[in-house]
Amino acid sequence: MQDLGLRQPRLEGEEYLSIIDEFIEAVLTRWPKAIVQFEDFQIKWAFETLKCYRERFCMFNDDVQGTAGVALAGLLGTVRAQG
Repeated sequence: MQDLGLRQPRLEGEEYLSIIDEFIEAVLTRWPKAIVQFEDFQIKWAFETLKCYRERFCMFNDDVQGTAGVALAGLLGTVRAQG
């Protein structure tokens, strides 16, 4: 069986954030009203990227806000079902 993916260490620190910045700037230049969803980012970067970008454009991190949204929807559905 053949391994998939690129076998090299993940980027870290400023080098990692620089790549994310470059991507975000490119997306916003091309699609200024885009909603960016961060999916399956490492948890150590999830809050950092939210803090860095949420004031500048419409975005969410599925691992953080998506999970919270599903949990809240379950609670609201329960309250509604109970009357």
